[in-house]
Amino acid sequence: MKIFVQIAGLIEGDAVHGEREIEMKNGATVQDVLKRGDKEFGFKKKYFKLLLKQGRLPTILLNGDRLDLPEGYTQKLADGEKLSVLLPFSGG
Repeated sequence: MKIFVQIAGLIEGDAVHGEREIEMKNGATVQDVLKRGDKEFGFKKKYFKLLLKQGRLPTILLNGDRLDLPEGYTQKLADGEKLSVLLPFSGG
């Protein structure tokens, strides 16, 4: 199945932005997509891995609806869905 994935925000001071269509097995979860994200996006740093390890939770939208985390990591996905990963910005 194909999932459209977007990521935007700051991780460890780096501005991160990208979007890709990722091929996943049927029954894949949000967490499964995040675990494959670095490879699929070709990031030199492991941004998705850092995202899963850090204490702050990102905002994750599934087809425009916000998922409650950490429970939302186990949400199963269906073909054609859109997953947006928004990382917190800070400053003033």
